[in-house]
Amino acid sequence: MIFKNASVFLENRFETCDIAVESGKITAIGPNLGEGVDCTGLRILPGLVDIHTHGCAGYDFDHANEDQLKAMSACYLRHGVTAVLATLMTNPRELLLEAAARCGSAPAPIRGIYLEGPFFGPAKKGAHAARYLSPIDNDFFAALDEAAGGNIRIVAVDPCLEGAETFIREVSQTKRVTLAHTPATYDDAQKGFAAGATQVTHLFNAMTGLAHREPGLVGAALAGDCLAEVICDGIHIHPAVLKTAFKALDGRGMVISDSMAACGLADGAYSLGGQAVTVKGPRATLADGTLAGSVTFAWEGMVNLIRAGVPMGQAVAAATAIPAKSAGLEDACGTLAVGRAADLVLCDSDWNIRQVYLAGDPVL
Repeated sequence: MIFKNASVFLENRFETCDIAVESGKITAIGPNLGEGVDCTGLRILPGLVDIHTHGCAGYDFDHANEDQLKAMSACYLRHGVTAVLATLMTNPRELLLEAAARCGSAPAPIRGIYLEGPFFGPAKKGAHAARYLSPIDNDFFAALDEAAGGNIRIVAVDPCLEGAETFIREVSQTKRVTLAHTPATYDDAQKGFAAGATQVTHLFNAMTGLAHREPGLVGAALAGDCLAEVICDGIHIHPAVLKTAFKALDGRGMVISDSMAACGLADGAYSLGGQAVTVKGPRATLADGTLAGSVTFAWEGMVNLIRAGVPMGQAVAAATAIPAKSAGLEDACGTLAVGRAADLVLCDSDWNIRQVYLAGDPVL
């Protein structure tokens, strides 16, 4: 199959050219590749990579069985996301071990696990259940990764916990470690980075705010060289702050959905990490009003970034190539290149999705 005359996302910008696909892979990119499907007026970009998402379609990764994982995968694909990390959160240990085993062996678009919790303190726990928070426990983490078949790719930790630096130093040898759910000062953050952490989880959320005399983790991320996840649903962060943050982060900012089970569904009562969640419009909250993840897919987050004034190329890269790099998947997804799997999204100039392909197979 040849897609002709499309506006194709290459090297962080859109260029008019053709893409040839055969046996699920991209075989050529360039002008005048032959007869094919006329895509004039359409954009083609890599399938989005959402490294931090708890669920959608009424299910979450902590509890989903095989059939429910398939339903979630189909829902992500319909919304332009062709690679996800199954994000597990603070829960009873046996439940986490079972979830790690299920998600660690799940097929594409699931590409591994993001462990968000339980290694947090109570000060900035957000929507994580306090009763299941845990001190640093290397043995339990090792058991989780073994259950997942070694497929935990990203591990979140509060750097203020006792033993956190040693944990980060050891785990970062084989996994990406991200600082999260923490009251960390700027100095605390620097110690975490020095130990081997290279990322910050949902910047601005579940951490102390940026202040001119104590910049905290936010300031450390903006002024540093780490990657930073940002929830771009328009609820967690004001559009003006999105624009400002991505200008500072440049090529280090990533779109994440942080979506929960209600994503893609109607308003109503749901749950997250064993806690009741109420969804009304674009907002999901616990009983006390705490934001409980989002109900927005990464695609909408990317579009929100563009509408906030972030340059188009930067916004698309923030939802594709940069999160792929974070997950260690940069050789498999996140960019369009000859030899890569044909994970493609076709959309119009208003960012309405027209078709999605996973390894060359249409999913809509």
